[in-house]
Amino acid sequence: MWLFTIFYGATFAIGKESEGNDIVSYMALVPKLNILDLNFTGIFSYYLISGEVDIARIFLAYLVSIFTGNGYFLIIVFGVIYGYFFSRNMWYILDRLENRTKSITKILLFCLFLTIPIWNLNGFRFWTGAHAFLFGLLPFLFEGKKKPLLWCLITPFVFHFGFLVPLVPLGIYLILGNRINLYIAFFVITIFVSEINIKALNSFMESYAPAALVESTEGYRNEKNVDILRSGEFQKDSVWYARYYGNSQNYALMFFLLMFLWFSRKEIKSNMYLLKLLSFIFLFYGFTNILSTLPSGYRFIRLANFLTLSFFILHIQNNKIHRDLVRLFALIIPFLLFFIIISLRMSWYSFSLMTLIGNPITAIFSFGENISINDIIKGL
Repeated sequence: MWLFTIFYGATFAIGKESEGNDIVSYMALVPKLNILDLNFTGIFSYYLISGEVDIARIFLAYLVSIFTGNGYFLIIVFGVIYGYFFSRNMWYILDRLENRTKSITKILLFCLFLTIPIWNLNGFRFWTGAHAFLFGLLPFLFEGKKKPLLWCLITPFVFHFGFLVPLVPLGIYLILGNRINLYIAFFVITIFVSEINIKALNSFMESYAPAALVESTEGYRNEKNVDILRSGEFQKDSVWYARYYGNSQNYALMFFLLMFLWFSRKEIKSNMYLLKLLSFIFLFYGFTNILSTLPSGYRFIRLANFLTLSFFILHIQNNKIHRDLVRLFALIIPFLLFFIIISLRMSWYSFSLMTLIGNPITAIFSFGENISINDIIKGL
């Protein structure tokens, strides 16, 4: 899984519909730095001037630029790092499965793989940060290990400053502990009342936050952008399945989570393992529901979904579950299958034919010149 992610980076294709993606601007920095030929002091000054809080993107581009001006080599480096965290998180769950894999587990595993998939390498900063954050969080939730939480603390400063935000529910949980009734109430409230007062948030940020953080988050806090998001204007030009496939997973998992809570309420009270997991998941989901009303804030729901799926996969596979809960799962299967199909469709924007049928030798001859599957299909 790790090696394939690196290979995906080597056969990466930028389609016509992906030309405005973050990855394009990341790649463009490599030839720029190659021409500037900065020393370490110079690149540190460049980083300070950039106004970015996290360091990985600029310093990785600098390291690549020492050897080449070709930005496609940067994607391979991204693939090495992203693939490491992605593969560790997936195998953390796979290694803990017991007995023969159940049909329900197979569907949930597909969803887990596609929640923050390989092709999210397109948004290297945020999605690598997501997997790095989960890399520290999973051992804490499932094994009680606190040392890996160091990854959660360094992620905002290495990969993406936005991961300062999920440190809030993590900190609350570490202080308050397993207050599951409080967290459930908070979760339910945020489903119906989840809009942040953007003016109050901006006032707080401008008064107390560091200047670099205020500058970096300006686009996310822009009142005009927030109003457009809440009115639905951001996605008005998107095809219908692109607008709804994410919500189909979100609502299906939230529904099943509440049903699990209902059928397992007696077991949860007497099982500290379940109590801990569900306490944190409900608290985290509540925060992500609130964040989803801000531009790009909806991305944090993917982390909540990943945690929820991890919990369901391990609990359903390794334990007997209530018969009625199995029947209820049948109700959400169509929504999960819809999510799976459209998620796989999204890979076409950066997968090339070489990604699917090539190998490391043949990839050398098409390096930097691959055409996305989406562009190939549209050109037929």
